[in-house]
Amino acid sequence: MKNTIHRLTNLWDTCLIGLAVLLFHIWNVPAVAGGMIFRKSNLAFDFDIDRFASLWCKIPFQVAQNEDYYAVRHPLAVVVRVACRPMIWAGLDPYTAACGIAAVCAALSSMVAYRIARALGVGRWLAYIYTALWAISTTSILLGVLPETYDLALIALSYQLLISIRWIQGRQPALAERIAVAIANFGITITNVMFSVLTEFICRLVRQPVRRAILGTARIGATVAVIALVLSVASFLVWPVKGIDNSMGAIKQVYWSAASAERTSERQSVGNVAWTFAATSFVAPALGRYPSGVEDNPYLWDLRGQRYSPVGWTAVLGWLALLLLGIAVIAKDRPLRPIWIIAIAWIAGNIALHSYWQFRDSVFLYSANSHVAFFVVALAGARWVQGRGRRSAVTYAAFVALLTLMVALNNIPIYLQLPRLN
Repeated sequence: MKNTIHRLTNLWDTCLIGLAVLLFHIWNVPAVAGGMIFRKSNLAFDFDIDRFASLWCKIPFQVAQNEDYYAVRHPLAVVVRVACRPMIWAGLDPYTAACGIAAVCAALSSMVAYRIARALGVGRWLAYIYTALWAISTTSILLGVLPETYDLALIALSYQLLISIRWIQGRQPALAERIAVAIANFGITITNVMFSVLTEFICRLVRQPVRRAILGTARIGATVAVIALVLSVASFLVWPVKGIDNSMGAIKQVYWSAASAERTSERQSVGNVAWTFAATSFVAPALGRYPSGVEDNPYLWDLRGQRYSPVGWTAVLGWLALLLLGIAVIAKDRPLRPIWIIAIAWIAGNIALHSYWQFRDSVFLYSANSHVAFFVVALAGARWVQGRGRRSAVTYAAFVALLTLMVALNNIPIYLQLPRLN
C-alpha cells in the first residue's frame, strides 16, 4: 500500500510539473512564432529553427529543407512531422505548431529531471526546487519555445541517464527499452548514440567482468546500429532528402560532417567551451551580436563570454558552488560512483568534441547535449546534504530556492527578448 501511494504521488508530481512548464511556454509561443526569429536564417544562437518549423510542420513536405548534410546528422528528427500534422490540420500555422512542439519537449524534459532527482534519493520538495532550476536554466528555457533537435535531445539523453540510475540501483531496464532510447539518441543526433554506449558499458561493468561487459555492449551497439540505419533509410524514403539518392551519398555526408569544423580567429578555446557548458547553460550572460557568415543575415545573436549583471553573477557563483560541492561529494560517493563516472565522462567528451567541432564559432547551441550531466553532478551535493541532518537540509534547500529565484530573474528577461530579436 505504501509503495502504491509513493508511486501515485510521484506520478502526480511529475504530471503537475509537466503541466506547469508547458503552460509557462505556451503563454509565450504566439509572440515567438510571430517574431523575426523565423524570418532570418541562424538569427538566434545558430539554431536552425526555421528549418525545423519547415521539416516538422509545413505541408506539403519541403525537400529543399531536408538537405543531405543535415539529414545524416539528424536522420530521424523529421519523424516529429507525425505529431505536428494534427496541429496543422487543426488550423495552427507551422511556426506556432513547431514552437508548441518545443514547449511539449521542455515539459517532458522537466518531468524526467524531476524523476532523476527522486531516483537519486533527493527529497520531494528539494526535487521540486531543483526541477524549477532545471526548467528556467538557460538551455531548458530557450529550447522551450525554439524548435530544434536539441529539444528532443534533452528528453532522450535525460531519459537515458534516468534508466541508467535505476539499473545501477538494481532495477535493470528491459532490453527493448534500452535499444529504443539508443535509437532515439542516434536518430536525433548521431553522435549522441555514444552516450547510450557509455551508459550500457558502465552499467554492465557494475555486475559483469570487463570482457563480458565489452562484448555485451558491442552486441547492443551493433543491434542499435542496424535498426537505426534501417529506420533512417525508411525515413529518407518517406521524407526524401535533397542530395542523397544512394548509400554512398549518405556516407560521404557523414564524412563531410565530421571533417567540416571551421577554423577561425574567433574560435572558442577549451576554457570557453567548458564555461559555456557548465555556467552559461544554466545562467545566461547578456545577448550579443556576432558575425554569422550568412549573406542575408550577417550577424547572429549568441550567448558568449561573462557579461553578467550583478544578479547574473550572484546566480553564476551560486550555481558553481553547487557544482563544486557535487564534484567534492562524487569523489567519495562509492554506492553511485558508476553514475558519477558516466556524468563526468560525458561532460569531458562533449567539451573535447566541441573544442574541435564548432560552426560559426558558436558553442552554446551544443549545450543541451551535456546539460543533464551537469545537473546530475549538482544533485550529488543534494544527496549528501540530506544525510547531514534536518537543519543542514533546510538550509541547503533555502539556498537552492534563492539561487533558482536569481536564475529566474536573470534568464526570464532574456527569454522574453526572443520575439524582439531582429
